[in-house]
Amino acid sequence: MITIPLFEAMAAIGGRTNKAVSAAEYLHSVTTDSREVKDGTLFVALKGQRVDGHDFITEAEKRGAVAAVVEHAADGIRIPQFTVPSSVWALGDLARIWRGRLDIPIVAVTGSVGKTSTKELIAFVLEAKFNTHKSRKNFNNEIGLPTELMNLDRQHQCSVVEFGMRNLNQINYLSRIARPNISVITNIGMSHIEILGSRENIAVAKSEIREGMDSEGVLILNRDDDFYDYIKSKSHCRVVSFGTHPRADVRISDVRLNEKANPGFKLNDFPVEMQNSFGKHLVYNAAAAYAVAVQMGVDRENIAERFATFSAPDRRGSVSRSACGALLLDNTYNAAPDSIQSSLHTLSELAENGKRTIAVIGEMLELGAYSEEAHRHIGKIIAEMSRPELLITVGKNAELVGKEAKRKNWRHFEDAAEAAKYLSVEVTGNDIVLLQGSNAVRLDLVEAALVG
Repeated sequence: MITIPLFEAMAAIGGRTNKAVSAAEYLHSVTTDSREVKDGTLFVALKGQRVDGHDFITEAEKRGAVAAVVEHAADGIRIPQFTVPSSVWALGDLARIWRGRLDIPIVAVTGSVGKTSTKELIAFVLEAKFNTHKSRKNFNNEIGLPTELMNLDRQHQCSVVEFGMRNLNQINYLSRIARPNISVITNIGMSHIEILGSRENIAVAKSEIREGMDSEGVLILNRDDDFYDYIKSKSHCRVVSFGTHPRADVRISDVRLNEKANPGFKLNDFPVEMQNSFGKHLVYNAAAAYAVAVQMGVDRENIAERFATFSAPDRRGSVSRSACGALLLDNTYNAAPDSIQSSLHTLSELAENGKRTIAVIGEMLELGAYSEEAHRHIGKIIAEMSRPELLITVGKNAELVGKEAKRKNWRHFEDAAEAAKYLSVEVTGNDIVLLQGSNAVRLDLVEAALVG
C-alpha cells in the first residue's frame, strides 16, 4: 500500500484548505468516482459535460473520504476541502507524486497507429517476468493517465501506459507526470491531422514523449518512419530502433502470412509466430514490444512464447469466424489511411482458390481538410489491386473510396445497419471479410450481424 501525508498532497496541488490538516493524516488512494471511495481515499471532484463531481462530495464523505479536491467548496461538509483552480490539473499533480513513490520502470507508448495494440502486446510480454500493470483501454488522456498511475501499488514491478493526443503539449504534460523510463513511438501518420494541420506537427507533438524522460531513459523508434531522423535528433536519451531498415537495432525480416493472416517473421534472425492476430502491420507492434522486453531483460525464448499466444484486443486486429464460416478480419475500432492500406494488402495476400475477398471500408474521421484526399487515396490503392472482389463502403466520405476504386462490384451504404443487412445475406463460408473504419461508423454492428 502507498501512503502519502495529506498535507503533502495539499501542498503538491497548491490547494487552499477550509480546515486544518493534521500531520498524522494520510491518504491511501485517490479517485474521481465517489462509488470507489473507501477509508483513506482522497476524492477529486471533476466537472464533466454530463456529471459534476461536486454533486457527490457528500456521498464521498459518507464512504470514508479523508478529504476532497474541489474547484468550489460545498456547504455542510465536515472533511477538509482543498480548493484549486483546476481539479484536472490537481489530479495530474497527485499522480506525479504517486509515481514518485514507486521505483519501478514505466513504459509509455504513443503513435498515430497501433499504440493500444502495442501497449497490450508489451504488457503481455513483460508479464512473463514481472508483475505488470497496464492502463485500461483508452485511459490515455489528462484524466485517464493520472487515474491509471494511481492504481499502481507496491506489488507492481513495472507499468505500461498509453499516451493519447489531441494537440500540441498534451503528451508533454502526460510525460512529465509519468516520467517514463522507456518510451515507444509506433509511427507518425495522419491521425489528428484535422487539428494539427500536418504530419510535421504530429511528429512534433508525438516527440514530446521524451520531455519526461531523463538521460538514462530509452526511446524506441520506428526506423522505417519518415520522421525517424527528426525525432532522434531531438532526443537527449538513448535511441533503439526497429523496422525493416538494414540498420535497425531490431530488424524485421522474412515476413509471411498463413491462411488465417497470422504473421510469422524474424526479429534479428530470431523466428517468431503470432497465431491469434492478423496482418503484417502487427509485425511492427511486435518489433517494438521485442525491443522493450530486451531492454527489460526478458529472454528471447520467453518473448517468442508470449507472442505465440497473444490475442489482439477486440476490434483491433482480431480474427474470428462468421456464423456461415467466413473468415472475419476485425479492425472496426479505428481507422487511418496507413492502417487501412496495410489491411488491404493483407487481404490481397490471403486470397486462395475458391475464396472471395470482401473489403468493408468505413469512413475515416478526424481528418478535417485532408478527409477527401485521404479517402480518394484509399480508393486509388484499391484501383491498383486485383482484390477485393467485392467492395463495400459505409459512411458519407467513404463513398469517395468507391468512386476512386472504380470497381464493378461496389456497394455503398450510408450507415452500418444497412450494410449489415446486405452482408448477412451476401457473405458465404468461402469469403474472407475485412472490416475497418472509424469507431463512430459502428462497423462492429456488421461484425455482430455476421457472427450471429
